[in-house]
Amino acid sequence: MLLINGQRISSFKFSGGELQVKLPEIETEGVVLCWKPVSSECIMELMLTVNALKHEGFSEIDVDVLYLPYARQDRVCARGEAFSLEVMIKILDSLDVSMIRLWDIHNSDLTLDLFQESNVRETEQSDIFVRYKLLDNFDLDNLILCAPDAGARGKVDQITQKLNLSLPVHCEKKRDPTDGAILGLTLDPYGRDVDSWDILVVDDICDGGRTFIEVAKVLKNGGAAKLFLYVTHGIFSKGLDELYEHYEHIYCHHVLHDDTLQNGQNLTILRTFNHVS
Repeated sequence: MLLINGQRISSFKFSGGELQVKLPEIETEGVVLCWKPVSSECIMELMLTVNALKHEGFSEIDVDVLYLPYARQDRVCARGEAFSLEVMIKILDSLDVSMIRLWDIHNSDLTLDLFQESNVRETEQSDIFVRYKLLDNFDLDNLILCAPDAGARGKVDQITQKLNLSLPVHCEKKRDPTDGAILGLTLDPYGRDVDSWDILVVDDICDGGRTFIEVAKVLKNGGAAKLFLYVTHGIFSKGLDELYEHYEHIYCHHVLHDDTLQNGQNLTILRTFNHVS
C-alpha cells in the first residue's frame, strides 16, 4: 500500500508475474511517499515507484514508512536462516532518497545502526503521544503506564519521563525456548500497589495479542481498575474480540489492514492510511 502526495499509486502485473507502476500527475517539486507494506510485493512497488520518480526528474523524495517490514527478524534465529532486517535495510538504503522516516522502530538502536545513509529519522512513541494528544483521554492522576515485557521498558520509561507521568510498572515474560509460548508473567510494580489504578499497557506491535491478554490477567489479579492498550502497529492477526474482553479501549497509531478494521466504540486508530499528516 503506497501513497504519493496523498494519492494512490497505480500498479499492474504482467503475465509473468512482474509488477509495474504508473505515476499520477504530480504538480509539486518534492514528493512524499507514504508506505505501509502488507506483503513483500509492496517492497517491489516502493522500489519501482522511486525509480519511476527519478526517471521523471524528481530529486526530493521523502519516504514515510509506517511499518518497517522484517523489523522483528532482527537476528539470525537458527542456522540457515536469513538476517531479514539487514536485507530490508539494504533495500531502503539503495533507494537513495532524501529522507526516510520510521515510526516507532521495534529494535531502534540496532535498526538505525544498520543504515548506511544518514537521512533516517524515527518518530518515537513519546512523539506520537504528544502529536495526537493521546493522554487527553485519561485521568492522569489515576493512570499508570505498563510495559508488557522487557523490550518495551525503555520506551515506556521514556514516555513516563518526558511527559512527567507516574512511575510505570513492568511485566516480565517467561517463554518456552522450543516454541516461544508464554509460560508465565510476573509483575514488577517497584513496591507500589496497582490496586484501583487505571493502567495503559504500551508496546510497539500487537500481532496475535496473547502477550497483552496475559498481561491483563496479571494486572487484574493485582487489583487494577480499568485497562487500556496502546500499540503503534496494529496487526491484530487474531482479531480484537478477546482483547476487548480485557481492555476498555484500544488505541493504535495505524492498523495494517484498513479494509477490515475501522475506528469504533472500543478502537481508536490515530492515523488512517489516507491521512498523510
